[in-house]
Amino acid sequence: MRYRTLLIRRKIEEIPPDQLQRFIEVQEAFRRWATEWCQSGFKTPLPQQNPLRQLARYLKFGMAVVKHHCPKEEGKIWNVPLIFDVQLRVDGERDMSRGVFIDLTRGEVRIRRLCETIVLKLKKSSIKWIKERIEEGGKPVLAMAWVGRPRRSNLVTFNVALVFAREVAPIEMRRVLVVDLNALHNGVAIATIEGERILQRGTLRPDLRLIEMLQKEISRLESLCAKRGEPYCTQFVAAQSRLYRLLRKFEDEAAKKIVRLARQYKALIVVDAPKDESLREIKQSRYDPSKKIYLNVGRLKKRIERLAEWYGVPYSETRLYSTICPRCGFKMKELPGRKMRCPKCGFEAHRDEVPSLWAAKRFSELISSFSSSAIALAVF
Repeated sequence: MRYRTLLIRRKIEEIPPDQLQRFIEVQEAFRRWATEWCQSGFKTPLPQQNPLRQLARYLKFGMAVVKHHCPKEEGKIWNVPLIFDVQLRVDGERDMSRGVFIDLTRGEVRIRRLCETIVLKLKKSSIKWIKERIEEGGKPVLAMAWVGRPRRSNLVTFNVALVFAREVAPIEMRRVLVVDLNALHNGVAIATIEGERILQRGTLRPDLRLIEMLQKEISRLESLCAKRGEPYCTQFVAAQSRLYRLLRKFEDEAAKKIVRLARQYKALIVVDAPKDESLREIKQSRYDPSKKIYLNVGRLKKRIERLAEWYGVPYSETRLYSTICPRCGFKMKELPGRKMRCPKCGFEAHRDEVPSLWAAKRFSELISSFSSSAIALAVF
């Protein structure tokens, strides 16, 4: 089974105060029980009263789909979302009284079973996303809701996540699609390989000019916020949000293009990404502060992996050399413009092209090693 999730986020001011207060009360009570339950080794009995009892039942099912980490330290609360069963209405289907009701005929989502129903209007982009998943054979299997702060934000939001699932047969691998994840300002280098032939190359890059303009504006507003306070502090936070949205948009579009290419060429996706430890060392070094934001390649890697899983595209992470000569195996030297040259045999290429050359040399190994690991997992 493959999964994809649509996240719907709203400002808490958009939720009627009495409904929001009731939701938070249920969320706090449920999280106290869930924390005790997981810390007891899942031996604590279910709550006796609804809606907590129903939510506890769906939590057991949801844990098989959604990864949440139970805190082992005493005093810490498990910030698990409320999990509901879900129904989708596309064209007048009968309401089955599920906890979350996605009504495309009205363009809304209803969160129920917590006294009064909370109604959220769906944006056109969300409706389009849902229809695309339906066309691909996906169906909603559960929904999650919670009140909390998103990452890199001090704003508290009301959040709903709709989880869709579908059965998909893995594609038959004929080629390898290499994805070399560098700092994003250098670009994401991609290459499709068949045997020792490189069929196509490309580089995906965010809008560096627009990002640079936003960074200058953020720096200016941060200075004004420190000196004069409002309204510059609010503008500073808004500018930061615009920057992160811009990067997220690039990551989403890049992941879609990569998976689309892999499906087109029936290729195994091989991602060559730097290790987290290496990235941390770079961030803590004297690396250009304005370019440190480009080092956050983890989200793009996850997006590629999740999209590949949804479409049945095989995915692997493998370190490929970028400084070792693919012709003679000697250590190469870096020239200006990210060019690499071998002092032993004279081989010369752009640094971003070297990993794909190594993948071409290792084509049979990459294909067979993934097939073997997939068979081992299936047997296990």
